[in-house]
Amino acid sequence: SAPLIKRTSLTNEMSNLPALEPVDSMVNRVMRNLRLTGATVAVVKDEKLVYAKGFGYADKENKVAVEPYHLFRIGSVSKLVTAIAVLKLVNDGEITLDDYVFGEKGILKGRPYDNIKNQNIYRIKVKHLLNHTAGWSLITYGDPMFIPHKVHNMDKVNYPIEFDDVIKFVLKRHLPYRPGTRFEYSNFGYSLLGRVIEEVTGDDYEEWVQDEILEPNGINKMQIAGSFEKDRVKNEVKYYDYSPDNQQLSFNGSGNKVYKPYGADDLEMLGPAGGWLATGVDLMRVLVLVDGYSRRYKDILSPELIDKMVNGVGGVKRPLGWRSVKGEHWWRTGTLSGTSALLTRDSNGYSWVIIANTTPRRGSFPSTSRWAIREGIKMVKSWPTEDLFEISE
Repeated sequence: SAPLIKRTSLTNEMSNLPALEPVDSMVNRVMRNLRLTGATVAVVKDEKLVYAKGFGYADKENKVAVEPYHLFRIGSVSKLVTAIAVLKLVNDGEITLDDYVFGEKGILKGRPYDNIKNQNIYRIKVKHLLNHTAGWSLITYGDPMFIPHKVHNMDKVNYPIEFDDVIKFVLKRHLPYRPGTRFEYSNFGYSLLGRVIEEVTGDDYEEWVQDEILEPNGINKMQIAGSFEKDRVKNEVKYYDYSPDNQQLSFNGSGNKVYKPYGADDLEMLGPAGGWLATGVDLMRVLVLVDGYSRRYKDILSPELIDKMVNGVGGVKRPLGWRSVKGEHWWRTGTLSGTSALLTRDSNGYSWVIIANTTPRRGSFPSTSRWAIREGIKMVKSWPTEDLFEISE
């Protein structure tokens, strides 16, 4: 029988190989170019984890260097996790993409999902939440997940604003477009998918995803982030926002101005749309479960569902969970104050991720990172044969 491999925390040293130097040097260019405080990068080739490394600082004040085991907020990369969870329920026959979300025939009934004025809301299906075509628009009030003070003022609701308050706020207002007809990016729609999962499974969203998707596949540290600095968990990085508007009113109604990464946004409420914490290695483990390759790891969704994830469903050909798809190249971005992330399933069997604990003052994180990491990968002449997935805990 095969010897038991002792699982361990990966360290930068394990990817300190001369052959991998081109990736190091290209990531260092990104770090300098965008002035990132810290970042983590992982590369998979043919479903083997061949590179995992931290750059810069996890905690600048205390000079703690980033290692591959550091956890980062991943922003909207969380949507990919939620989409996979919903599609797993579809895969297992628990729901269908054409199930209605609201109403007598819908998944979500009773309070706070009643008091619906606009009959079009009863036409929203699960697939419309997944591909951002449920019909909501950000034009009138802004993003409902980020306007606690408006919800408080307009609906006379007490702080702290709960997700139920946001649901009522949205459902009693106008639905500008007929579901399924127009793409309009919606954090609210993804947070609502968390509720769909809870209703169907009878379990808490975070716990169900951990128990049914993450832990069975060796992912044990991913969790929903806290909103304040005091909520930092073990090995979680600190966040740095160098943008000009990095002071904002706290979401909790205290009236205090806060440093934006810590208290401007309610990350727990944002959970399914933007609240997860992960290492780069965790996200690579998630990706190999749905990458359409089954070289070493069998996909957890049927080929038909992976096709729908990538190529979309219905008239609006938008991917489910992914931000964008171009041929073999599928990617997912994530942005929060103090978070910049890009997860990519690339061509030729390569996949990679970069997550930074920084909002840069200027420059484009996705395009700079994509160019640099692809160039670095191209320059590597030989990759390690060892699979770091096998030894990482």
